[in-house]
Amino acid sequence: MNIDDLRNEIDVIDDKIVDLLNERAKFVLKIGEIKQQNRSQVYVPKREAEVYLRITSKNKGPLSNECLKAIYRELMAGSLVLEKAIKVSYLGPEGTFSYFAAKQKFGSSVEYIPARGIDCVFRDVASNRTDYGIVPVENTIEGGIRETLNMFVEYDVMVCSEIILPIHHYLMANCKKEEIKKVFSKPQILSQCKNWLAKNFPCIELVEVSSSAEAARIVENAQKSGEGRYFAVIGNVEISNKYGLGILFENIEDEPDNTTRFFILGKEYSGPSGNDKTAIMCYVKNRAGALAEILEPFKSFNINLTNIESLPTRKKAWEYCFYLDFEGHVSDQNVQNALEEISKKCFDVKIIGSFPKGD
Repeated sequence: MNIDDLRNEIDVIDDKIVDLLNERAKFVLKIGEIKQQNRSQVYVPKREAEVYLRITSKNKGPLSNECLKAIYRELMAGSLVLEKAIKVSYLGPEGTFSYFAAKQKFGSSVEYIPARGIDCVFRDVASNRTDYGIVPVENTIEGGIRETLNMFVEYDVMVCSEIILPIHHYLMANCKKEEIKKVFSKPQILSQCKNWLAKNFPCIELVEVSSSAEAARIVENAQKSGEGRYFAVIGNVEISNKYGLGILFENIEDEPDNTTRFFILGKEYSGPSGNDKTAIMCYVKNRAGALAEILEPFKSFNINLTNIESLPTRKKAWEYCFYLDFEGHVSDQNVQNALEEISKKCFDVKIIGSFPKGD
């Protein structure tokens, strides 16, 4: 067969794929009707995890699992919109890592609403302005993002899923390296590139702004007036396309395994997927041994603790609560047993989410 014959065969297969996709969509619409009648949540992380597991287990190549998951990510995002118009808020502006994390999870079909701060994302979800929100919660270099964790003290929202996003930083400018006079980015990014910056730009002024996308916007506006010709930005590679900046250096982060974990905020947490995590807030009186008493049940019931942070309650001086997340779903018997014991040691335990592990 020649190329034209092979392409004709592909066209026939594409026709079948389109028909099957629309046949699938008809069932999605029926599911959407049932969800509306039952007032069920549209986005179901458990089902999402099941679909990914099923298609990758069936995959015999030559397409990679990641390729199939990317295709189904857009397919499932489009299916969500068939059930209901979905709005997702994220820490803006467009071009931040939170934005790309949101796109990785929800694809291109939903409506994205930029928020000016992490607190605004929580407020959007709590007030039903948006259906879901995306916030960073932990970085492998910087640790827990306390601004996010503190918001769980103030807002009644749930974690329904998590996103694991590898973080790579690029130096972008429209001039040569030796001509750069200032470098703009958010404090966390500058910190994650501090060794590279010290080696390559020991005397250059580093300017901290609210986000890498905001840095690019500032530089873009400065360039229009001629002032920003010798300004540079550190951020996600996608920023270069959006703001017309050239890439001078790539992957300049000090740690090659730099990764950020994001939470998807909603009003309900997910059902068990078989590979889950649970997050809780424990409120305790300020006394010796309080934390040790909280941790003991995790050992007793063989539960792997994955993160712990102490946070002020903001209600009384020197009064603290503890954020913990751990492996297992809140419906698992050993988790229920542990939570029962932990509740005896605290004056309040708040379950803020049970969700499939990110990959």
